[in-house]
Amino acid sequence: MKFADILSSAATNLWHNKGRTILTVIAIMIGAFTIAITVGVNSGVNGYVSKQVANVGSKGLMEIIPSTNTTNSMTNTPQKYDSNRGSAADQENVTPQKLKKLKQISALKNVQPVQDMSIDYVQGPNKTKYIIEAQPPVGVNVDLKQGHQAAKKGSAREVVLANKYVKALGFKSAQQAVGQTIKVAASSQATNQRSLVTAKVVGVRNTSIIQGNLSIVSQALADKISAINQLGLPKRMKQNYYGVTATVKNPSDANIAQLKKRLAKQGYSAQTFQDEVGQMRQVVNAITGVLIIFGAIALIAASFGVINTLYMSVRDRTREIGLMKALGLSRGKVFFIFSCESLLIGFIGSILGILIAMALGTILNKVALNSFLKGLGGFTLVQFSWSSVLMIIIVIMLIAFLAGTLPARRAAKLDPMTSLRYE
Repeated sequence: MKFADILSSAATNLWHNKGRTILTVIAIMIGAFTIAITVGVNSGVNGYVSKQVANVGSKGLMEIIPSTNTTNSMTNTPQKYDSNRGSAADQENVTPQKLKKLKQISALKNVQPVQDMSIDYVQGPNKTKYIIEAQPPVGVNVDLKQGHQAAKKGSAREVVLANKYVKALGFKSAQQAVGQTIKVAASSQATNQRSLVTAKVVGVRNTSIIQGNLSIVSQALADKISAINQLGLPKRMKQNYYGVTATVKNPSDANIAQLKKRLAKQGYSAQTFQDEVGQMRQVVNAITGVLIIFGAIALIAASFGVINTLYMSVRDRTREIGLMKALGLSRGKVFFIFSCESLLIGFIGSILGILIAMALGTILNKVALNSFLKGLGGFTLVQFSWSSVLMIIIVIMLIAFLAGTLPARRAAKLDPMTSLRYE
């Protein structure tokens, strides 16, 4: 008996009792659907997060800030004063001396201070004033809807606006906003004297779940705003920085972890951009992990249906099995016939579950983009890959095969003479 004959026989015998087989396939389908849609959501969300991380900066980009405030607030006992560490302001900021030492760390490159700049408001063609959050482009590339990144060098005063400011400032579209100028207001911390700076809009960023409301200003504009903020301050206060950004030369996970420990001993808290989005990934993985467990439970329950279906099939076809064995069919081939039936149940159930998940995923993506994900360009909520689909099919077929081994073994062990006399 050839493989094609065995497969054809298994496919035919499977539908002798259509009602029982259909119910078993539906049970498999529910488990496959639950796992497929959950894996699709996990893939879609994590894929979007990975894309945003790749747009923002390299893996080795690190923000380093003094950890004095954090440490002191978390301890239950007061800390003793150390004269070697200087004043409280020196401990809470990166001084020129600290900056020089950080630049001497061989594992870091492109060490740049983070300027503590404060913008009062921005004003567009409609003359309405809006509060804005912005930062210099130190190691940052944002996902752009229109235009180009803000200059990291040179004297150009440029700004990449967050998408929500386009219409608010009086522009009809992102395309119209690019190339236009806006007014940026900043005040001196010492005198409260306000100054206006003209900046050119060179880009508009896509709405994002990661720092989506943050605008980016060119280094020259950041320097100008910082100079206005520090106008009238003592020289000592002008040279203090909130923190620094740097790039790890060899950004492997082990090197980054080792560098963090080294910086912690020196009184700094270091964090990469991947650390910032790590909690989001953990939440997504935890939620989808729970749903996958529910899907697995459904498959385990369905496996008992496979066992029941094949046991009943063996009982109904006892005389047929006896006849096949009397005509010379080996135990192995009898076992293989029933194993093929269990594999077909798993295959049909998994394919149907995945197809329904894909159809529902397409509908969910359209609904999401027109509602709660509106404006988030490039965000596909449910996303499938051929590798994940193939893996789901293989796993479900394996579960069905294992469930079918018990009835298949029983069929293989039947005595031909006893089976032929079975009523």
